[in-house]
Amino acid sequence: MTIYGKLVIDRPFITEFKRSGEAVVVENLEEKDLTETFLLLETAAKRGDNVGVDEYRNVGDFLESIRFGSAFKVRKLHSEVIDAVITVGPCIAARSIRPCLASLQVFTSEGFSRESIWRDCMEMAIGYARQHPFGFSACVTDVFGHCLERIIALRTDGFVISASVPRAGKIVYRDGKSPIHMHSYVMYKEIGQVDNKRPCWSEFIRLSTEICNIMDEVGHGRDAGHTHESTTPSLIPRLPFECSLSPAPLTVVVRQVRALPDDLDRFYEFFRSAAEEGVGFSIEEFPTKEIFWKIHDSSWKVVLEDKYSGKWVAVMDWCSSWYSRCRENCDVFDAGMIIAKEFRNSGLGTPVFEISKTIAKDLGCRVLYSDIPVHHITSIAVIVKNGNSFSGSLPRAFYSPAYGWSDVLLLTMTLDSVSKI
Repeated sequence: MTIYGKLVIDRPFITEFKRSGEAVVVENLEEKDLTETFLLLETAAKRGDNVGVDEYRNVGDFLESIRFGSAFKVRKLHSEVIDAVITVGPCIAARSIRPCLASLQVFTSEGFSRESIWRDCMEMAIGYARQHPFGFSACVTDVFGHCLERIIALRTDGFVISASVPRAGKIVYRDGKSPIHMHSYVMYKEIGQVDNKRPCWSEFIRLSTEICNIMDEVGHGRDAGHTHESTTPSLIPRLPFECSLSPAPLTVVVRQVRALPDDLDRFYEFFRSAAEEGVGFSIEEFPTKEIFWKIHDSSWKVVLEDKYSGKWVAVMDWCSSWYSRCRENCDVFDAGMIIAKEFRNSGLGTPVFEISKTIAKDLGCRVLYSDIPVHHITSIAVIVKNGNSFSGSLPRAFYSPAYGWSDVLLLTMTLDSVSKI
């Protein structure tokens, strides 16, 4: 492994797929292969073969999707045409920069788009995940809901549907012309024994530096909250405004976090403190301040500030969801919300969540997504009480010293009225 998440084959090799009987050559995907790879993805999208119409708009989008992982090409023996592309890397939706959960994807040409090939390629991907230095013990892959043959093939090999993501992407369906929104399933499989022993902290610092360098070179991966020309979050309609929070009671000013050192430092400390306390976040998500801002700099950020004392009562942020497979006009948002320690357990969860929903609607959100560790009962209770429903879980996605690796529950809320910016 040379950089974060990378796994490289020493040399090309020939093998015979055991189910399909195809003799194939497997090699590392190289820069010279990118144009052909994009063509494979583009044609798969046109026939609705588990690729969204705007999931990969260009070669850059594909490079960004594998920036923390590896890609391999598969071609028939004696052929120079790429018939399948396999990607393997750390799951970006996991709540640690060194997860035990791998993310795998298999893309095939039309001639290779059949059950036996999917199963053979996925078996190969799992083999690479097992070899990875991170010691992956489980893996996930995303499959659009209309790809029934692929879902059945994966279930045959031990994958289970662990979650459903509403409006995850836009696909070509039936008439071949009009893209429609389609849900996507997160399919999960255990591939090894979970290891709760964690690396020393210096390893997390090293990985943080590598990730930041990659993000500087390739991209951040999420566009919501800013324009394509700038990483400065766009202005949020309606803000600032005042409102009363009961039963406290408190009068707060709801405003956007300013791009000033004092505001940014206070925003970061909210998350850092919550992670150190184990309140919905883990210190493994952002071991350094630098990586925190690589992840959060482009999100919409809001603070609820006590009108009279200036104390920060709560912070919240939104960005296009890690689970979304849309690149343009994504309307599935991940939402974060933290209430200051002194204001917790005072009944503020519901009114603060209502403010979060209102602002999310103004930002064009159709589906509000939250992922919460299973042991965080209070947060789950507040979210469910206010209308969120369970859409599944992401197993082995959150690490805490007290519980080891645990699942996160995925909760969604479909927002009724939407006003696009």
